[in-house]
This record gives sequence, structure tokens and C-alpha cells, in this order.
Amino acid sequence: MRRRFGQNFLVSPGGREKILNILDVRKNSTVWEVGPGLGALTHKLVKIAGSLTVFEIDRGFIRYLDEAFGNYPHFRIVEGDAVKSWKEEGLDKKVPDRIVGNLPYNAASAIMASYIEHNFIPEKMVFTVQKEMGERVSAVPGSKSYSSFSMLCQFRCSVKDCGDLKPGAFYPQPEVTSRIIELVPHGRYPEADQKLFFTFITDLFTSRRKKIRNNLLKGRLSVSYSRETILAAAGHAGIDVDDRGENIDVDRAVKAVLFLQKV
Repeated sequence: MRRRFGQNFLVSPGGREKILNILDVRKNSTVWEVGPGLGALTHKLVKIAGSLTVFEIDRGFIRYLDEAFGNYPHFRIVEGDAVKSWKEEGLDKKVPDRIVGNLPYNAASAIMASYIEHNFIPEKMVFTVQKEMGERVSAVPGSKSYSSFSMLCQFRCSVKDCGDLKPGAFYPQPEVTSRIIELVPHGRYPEADQKLFFTFITDLFTSRRKKIRNNLLKGRLSVSYSRETILAAAGHAGIDVDDRGENIDVDRAVKAVLFLQKV
């Protein structure tokens, strides 16, 4: 078994069942699986989902998946980098009911961000990622793991930590523990301009050690808004510009963005 593209393959039956239970696939569910590898989840999903589309970059695994599951009429394989190929497959189509994946450690953040940035979010996403990455996704303000990526995920989704998988659950064994995370859309900020929000949080964390005043006034927002307007937006949202970005929650960032939208 080859290890390519940062993949570690799930081999634990208990881990597999735990993920499937969290995913909660129904008989008519449309499911996308990212990085199926040798089909640890696929062989269960193909029997319970209404349709199953898998995204795989390794041609050897693609051949295996086609041989193993190609006879199922509701099964499809999309070849290529998941960050790019899903857009060709799904941007102009209906969002699937579920997305699941044992994500390569070196691509997990890019894959999750690509769905959220395009607001392509199903009823539930369940991912297995490096524990450190899982902590970033679910981190709360004031913690060392909290970042613009935390805010990006939490802007669209409620995030749940569903527990860890030890290195022995994978082959080859990684040097780190993995974490299962669940993301469910919450729909709390329908009026917030997504692009402006992403710009705001990127500026907020331009330099983690610098104060918010410095980051916002020297960031991309300053191209479109005056110094006075940016500071007014922060004040309106209850953001202390002498604080640091890691202490600002999503609610206050959204409030600042809504202020800027009205200017």
C-alpha cells in the first residue's frame, strides 16, 4: 500500500463506525466522500446512500475503486485535486446532503475553506483531520488555537469536536493523533457580506502580536474605507482596537461588517 499526497488510511473498524454514526446517512441521501483511498468508508456508504460521489487524486486507488464499486449505478468517481475538482462537479449543481472525508493532513484546511468560501455547505460535514487542525476549527476566542480560520469555519457552521482517533487507527501510522469534527450550518448571519467578512478577519490576524488598530488600519479594508470609518465600525461592534484579534468573537466581527455595509 503506497502513501501519497499526505494520506494515512483509516483501518480501524471502530473508527469507521464512529464516523458513519456521526454522518447519519439516510436512504435517499446524496453523499460526497473526499479521499476515499481504499474504500474503508466507501464500501459502507455505497450500500446506504442514495448516491455516492468520491473524489480521489491517486490513479491507482481510482482503478481499485472503479473495480470494487463501479457496478453500483449510483456510484461516481471524480478524479483530481479535491479543492479544484469539486467546483467543476458541484458549483452549478445541488449541494449534497453530506460530505465526509479522512482529509490529507497537508490539504485539510484548503479543502474545508474551499467549501465555506463558496458557501457550498451541506446539512452536515464530517472530517477526520490532524488533532491540531481540529482544535483550530473549534477554537474559542482567547485560546492559542483561535485564528482567522476558526472564524471562517464558525461564520457558517456550528463545529463539534467528536473525539480523537489514535495513530494506530491508520496505516501507515501517523506521528500525530487525529480528530473527528462535525460541521453543521447554523444560518446565523444571512445579512453579512461574506467577502467583506473574510477581508475583515484576514486583516484582524495580519500580525497576531500586533493590536487590532494597527492590523485593521494597514490591511485591505483601508483600500475601501477611511481610517475614521474603520474605527467607527470597530467601536460600533464593541471591539477594543487596543486588543488583539485572537480575542474577538465572530458575533462582534459580523457586527462590524454590517456597519461597514451601510456606509
